[in-house]
Amino acid sequence: MDAIAAVMFEPVGCLAEFRAEEFDAASSELCSASGATSATGSQAYWHLLQLLNPSYGTLDAPAYTRLEALELAAVERAELYEDVGGALDKLRTAGVRTQLVSSLSQRALARFTERFSLGGMFASVTGREDASGVLHNPLRHAVAQAALDPARVIYLVDTQIALDIAKRERVNALLIINDYDEARALAERSPAGGVVSLAELPDALMLIEQRAGLRESPRMLHKPFELFEPG
Repeated sequence: MDAIAAVMFEPVGCLAEFRAEEFDAASSELCSASGATSATGSQAYWHLLQLLNPSYGTLDAPAYTRLEALELAAVERAELYEDVGGALDKLRTAGVRTQLVSSLSQRALARFTERFSLGGMFASVTGREDASGVLHNPLRHAVAQAALDPARVIYLVDTQIALDIAKRERVNALLIINDYDEARALAERSPAGGVVSLAELPDALMLIEQRAGLRESPRMLHKPFELFEPG
């Protein structure tokens, strides 16, 4: 059988630590979410997307311009996880397609890859303009454009909203564990697996392939996944 064909990365919370302030500001300014404050950048980002989704196509030009400016500011303050480069290299060597998939604008994604020297590390880059929408739309667009079987796609997630999107689009949700308490709560929603570090991605792929019946040979569970085992 074929193995996992692609891994889709959302920059916010899965490749880098983002601050909450810019996304909270967008929620307040563009979606009238008064006094928006979030504990983490990921929570602020996904909350913003939920607010934006119903009216995304109806925003006026100044609103899109302001949204993009806040995204660019967020990228400038983001801190890349130290194991990103090595993980992407290993996946490419293994023949796994890596895609950058996000509700950020194309300009923000271009700045992200430029700032952290990630140009050429992804087979494709999908932003909100490509998908004509936010939230689940970029993931759906990326899977369709690459003609991928969702069962052979991994989507990294770190929030409940992202996990729900993965399930909606029928891809394998792989939890990146940034906070153990939150991760334990998300584990109850049955992700395909979880990793503490992106360096564990190759082992994660093997485990998910086995659980999905895509790999025939048995393999012992890698320790980080014990968090998701019953009992």
